[in-house]
Amino acid sequence: MTTMPERVSKLEGAYEQVDQRLGDLTISVESLRTEMNSRLDTMDSKFESKFNTLIVVMATSGVAIVGTLIAIAFRI
Repeated sequence: MTTMPERVSKLEGAYEQVDQRLGDLTISVESLRTEMNSRLDTMDSKFESKFNTLIVVMATSGVAIVGTLIAIAFRI
């Protein structure tokens, strides 16, 4: 049969392992968080670039349509 100090010693060892594992988990989660933030920032900049391009294309198309309509209106 184990004595009380032996039991306490085992529990302390188990808690140290849990503490170490939680520390490792915290480091892994922070690393994942950093990587995800980096990827999201990259995606955000790509979407912003594509959006700006789309706005320019739409504005140019609008101007071309209005110009065409004006040209048609003055011919008649």
